Amino acid sequence: EAIFPVNLKGQSSGINAEYGIIQENKMVQKKKGKFWHIEKAVKKVDPTFYIEVYDKDILSRDDLLGSTELDLTRLPAPSKTAEECTLEVYERDNHFSLFDRKKISGFWPVYSDVLGTRELTGKVEMELEILTEEEAVGRPAGVARNEPNTNPTLEPPNRPDTSFNWFTNPWKVFKVLV
Repeated sequence: EAIFPVNLKGQSSGINAEYGIIQENKMVQKKKGKFWHIEKAVKKVDPTFYIEVYDKDILSRDDLLGSTELDLTRLPAPSKTAEECTLEVYERDNHFSLFDRKKISGFWPVYSDVLGTRELTGKVEMELEILTEEEAVGRPAGVARNEPNTNPTLEPPNRPDTSFNWFTNPWKVFKVLV
């Protein structure tokens, strides 16, 4: 399968809250309302994880290639390999709660829903893990490959020599072609 440079954006439904506490499979958000409100508003929402995949354009705006929405209380079981990863993952009855399992890894399909029907546009390999606040403090993680590059350790991507942007580095194109 082709490997292209892409940008991946993941976001939780409670990411903009001061903190999220899980109670009865709901995420509790405490957020400051209007400036005249003294107390913070409390809202219970489903813990949902959104994934968006964009292409990586230099001169123009990045285009959305596909996305998916994962309800962490009814998470579809991921595929073990990229070849097995299809849109049927979302149609199977094999769902579970991440809060019961605590950790899961595998491939989830990413799709585009532009014309009203889902079209497979990519596959994302990821590992999801739920930690308590004490565990999270004891196991810090950096953003992308920034320090501390642990929990999990991210290796540099293994891209082929032809996976580059010819416009930004024409000498590399010349070297590969000659």
